[in-house]
Amino acid sequence: MKTLKRIFVLSSIVMVLASCSSLQTVSDYDRSADFSGYKTYNFYEKGLERLKVNNLDKRRLMAAVEQNMNSKGFVKADKPDILVNIIVVSKERTEVYPSYPAFYGGWGWGMGWRSPYWGGSNYVDRYSEGIIDIDFLDPAKKILVWHGRGYGFNLDDYRKREERLQKGVMEILSQYSLSAVGAK
Repeated sequence: MKTLKRIFVLSSIVMVLASCSSLQTVSDYDRSADFSGYKTYNFYEKGLERLKVNNLDKRRLMAAVEQNMNSKGFVKADKPDILVNIIVVSKERTEVYPSYPAFYGGWGWGMGWRSPYWGGSNYVDRYSEGIIDIDFLDPAKKILVWHGRGYGFNLDDYRKREERLQKGVMEILSQYSLSAVGAK
């Protein structure tokens, strides 16, 4: 009996951990760009105007970008070497988790097995998944020189939102380093 309870508890923990998606990051860059010349930055104003998030999250994202850019040695300037553009895209996600056969008490005469094949129910999770793009634009050449993306951000989860946005921006911008983009 104790073994079955332990198996149930362990399988529940595994299902919960498997359902928690972390932010996945990728990046790309212009291999012909000379990244050693980029020392200053500022935000791309037209991009900020089109940013489809509430003002709280806009300020949080900008603060996270500023903190990460400053930690990389960039300086914010009125006439920057690069412009930082932030884009947030949202899409509705629905995930269905089947009720796996589980040991429970509920047949009225003791313990029993429950399975979706025997009338068990499924767990449905609906939420908005966000994709955060951070682009570096060269204003002199009017070209995109670096693109970073983080996807898998649950936009409907407001717990520790500021911390999660900060961590997400940090993970995206960690893809940018002079050694990673082959500075000339």
